[in-house]
Amino acid sequence: MEDWGQLIAFRPGLVLKPASLDELKATLEAVHRGEHGTGRVRVPGSLHSCSEIVVSETILDISSLPKTMDFEAGDTAVVASANVTLHEFLAELGRRGKSLTATGGTDHQTLAGLISTGTAPASSRHALYELLEWVELVTVDSATGRAEEKRIVRGEPAFAGAVCSLGVLGVLTRVCFRLVDELYFDVVQKIVRLDDVMADLDATAARYDFWRINWMQKSDKALLWAATSVPSKQSKTDGDYSSDQAEHILDVVFHVLDRLSDTGPLLTGAQELVYEVLALTYRESRATGPLRNMLPVDRRAPLHVAMAEWSFRPQDANRVIGECQGYFDLHGWPNIPTEIELTRVDGSLMSPWNWDGLPYIVKFNFMYLTEVCTEPGEKEAIYAHLRGLWEHLEAAQVPFKAHWGKVNFADPDFVRRSYGLDAFKPLVAPMFMNDYLSERIGRV
Repeated sequence: MEDWGQLIAFRPGLVLKPASLDELKATLEAVHRGEHGTGRVRVPGSLHSCSEIVVSETILDISSLPKTMDFEAGDTAVVASANVTLHEFLAELGRRGKSLTATGGTDHQTLAGLISTGTAPASSRHALYELLEWVELVTVDSATGRAEEKRIVRGEPAFAGAVCSLGVLGVLTRVCFRLVDELYFDVVQKIVRLDDVMADLDATAARYDFWRINWMQKSDKALLWAATSVPSKQSKTDGDYSSDQAEHILDVVFHVLDRLSDTGPLLTGAQELVYEVLALTYRESRATGPLRNMLPVDRRAPLHVAMAEWSFRPQDANRVIGECQGYFDLHGWPNIPTEIELTRVDGSLMSPWNWDGLPYIVKFNFMYLTEVCTEPGEKEAIYAHLRGLWEHLEAAQVPFKAHWGKVNFADPDFVRRSYGLDAFKPLVAPMFMNDYLSERIGRV
């Protein structure tokens, strides 16, 4: 098995694939008794995480479980199977003229994967889970060894652990979202100066509903992607990005870097020239359409990217840029631009977006195109480069938190001071842990 970023690969000793809820329960009971593997199991989603959070000797593949979407009267809410992908989910909502209020940048992930890893949109106003009413999961009672279904409802204390649950509460089977009428957006993509966006984050947040920039290496330039909500009559009904211009700067970069022989995880002279030309020639583009087409902006980019997603306080954002610039000047720049965006603070116990006293955080997504890392040691160099940056920021005493499903170097002390671990541990079902999580969380 290999992750989407082509960074993590492993061969499980056993893959279990139940085809019904009853089979799922029987399978989990057998795992708990030690009849399958070592008594522990992990449940992958779309393998969108480029960390060892999914690695396990025994894997539970839920793709064969039935996929259903049941709408309440008036389509005011929907109950969906957790193995439905976000793309499938949004498409069905769109057919009924309905929507969520936010999505992440890609729609390949399953609903279970989105919720378990705490995927967040590029918005200081909206959260992906603000309409999530409840989740249902199957776990095993450690005292009786019997599988049981649980529903965790918004407002209950355990709900704070259900979002960004890291897959250790149980197997998510169904979720319920409230719905809104289909939302439409006017999207602009253009080259801007870094300061135009970053100098006053509150002002930028007030200007756009969703936005992010791709910070060009060795430059004060960035590609801005920004979406502003508009009435339906000001948008194309099923509008999408134009086919004659890449929907994302990374799409352009991929097609150029794929033809260069001098590649690897860090910026080369030839690559630097590509970005300089791109900054001068990239023309502004606009598009209008429904949320399901406009917000998952990365959905068609043919990229495999290793990524670290680290969150920072807004007041530290420009200092972080300076620290990164200093580190990259000394140790090399990533081979593709770094994404910077805002994310609304949430209250989830293990979420990297859970910061006390802040309305939003600033997320830096450090990315490395892995398809051009073909020589021995080049993927290992990504880890070394990011570890060096992690240690540099810690030495500079810049506070930050890290996404569990992306590259990070969290140790038990980092986890204790960064997350709501004490409140989370009682919710954990030990059979869903793996070495990666045990090394960070400790015994449960």
